[in-house]
Amino acid sequence: MKLFDYDSGFMQFITLLSRLTLLNILWTVCCIPVVTAGAATAAQYYSAQKLFEGDTHIFGNFRAGMRLYWRKSTIIWLFTALLSSAFLIGFYILTTAVVPGQTILTSISALAFVTMLMILLWVYPVMIHFTGNLREIFFNAFVFTFMYAPITLIAAALYGLFAFLAFRYAIVLGLYLIFGQSLIVYAILVLFGKVFQKYKTNQGN
Repeated sequence: MKLFDYDSGFMQFITLLSRLTLLNILWTVCCIPVVTAGAATAAQYYSAQKLFEGDTHIFGNFRAGMRLYWRKSTIIWLFTALLSSAFLIGFYILTTAVVPGQTILTSISALAFVTMLMILLWVYPVMIHFTGNLREIFFNAFVFTFMYAPITLIAAALYGLFAFLAFRYAIVLGLYLIFGQSLIVYAILVLFGKVFQKYKTNQGN
């Protein structure tokens, strides 16, 4: 099989990257108003999941994801933004002011913030795979985060690796801006999908 044959693994990967690039452009544009970033992220996960399942209608699936998860994802985004702001303000105060037990409090604050980020890795995947209200989504995301800690760490490492390489090499930063976010989302959905499939099977029984 030749490298540039349509059915070759190389060409299938290039085709996937082209679709993820389109998805990344849609996500980036829809994040510009800031307040729509949560809905755009939910739509990105939804469209990436559909793509993994073989549905290549990027525009249609992105629009459907925005419509389906607009309310929940916007609330999640606003809550996350407020909580992150509170953490950052608290961390700034702890590192600049003289506070009793400063080192311990700073460590606890940093650990809490990292834990929140880990849980957020599961929130959007859980939302698009299972039905439930916001409380159930966050609870299930919390459970998955610690029940499948190695998988959570792998997902976090994907972002960490991209961040490290983007900081070191401008070309990696450029690739991230082109398709990197959608590629990471796609990889996370593939990774988490094996976990979710077990629970979907149990629900079916």
